[in-house]
Amino acid sequence: MSKLPISAATVRLRLFATARPADGATAGDLAARLEPGRLAFNSGDFHGAHELWEDVWRAPRGASEAMLVQGLIQIAAGMHHAGRGRPRPAATLLAKGLHKLRTAGAPPGEAGGLRFDLFAQVVAAFRDTLPAPHR
Repeated sequence: MSKLPISAATVRLRLFATARPADGATAGDLAARLEPGRLAFNSGDFHGAHELWEDVWRAPRGASEAMLVQGLIQIAAGMHHAGRGRPRPAATLLAKGLHKLRTAGAPPGEAGGLRFDLFAQVVAAFRDTLPAPHR
């Protein structure tokens, strides 16, 4: 099986941050709790981001936050599959993750320094380059 190369579009796939969490941010601040995973994701360590976000997911501050974080985890797992040359499972996980971001009510625009709307647009554009998952 040939490995799916990570394209320039994939390399630019980022959880956009408009501002870094302030030093001393409380543990309850979602952006601060997502930051280690965001940094791993942005460096291309999708498996590491998945693991770091699972720690956040295990201690959510409500059901919508749990769903939002689970969506991020699925997107990171999808990117990991894409990098391993498994485009169909990647497309499935990316679609599931995007659905969870929408269902969780990921805010349009900036939220806690994070741009989930731009992130979702880039993920959807990348997902659309992959073969459709089997139905």
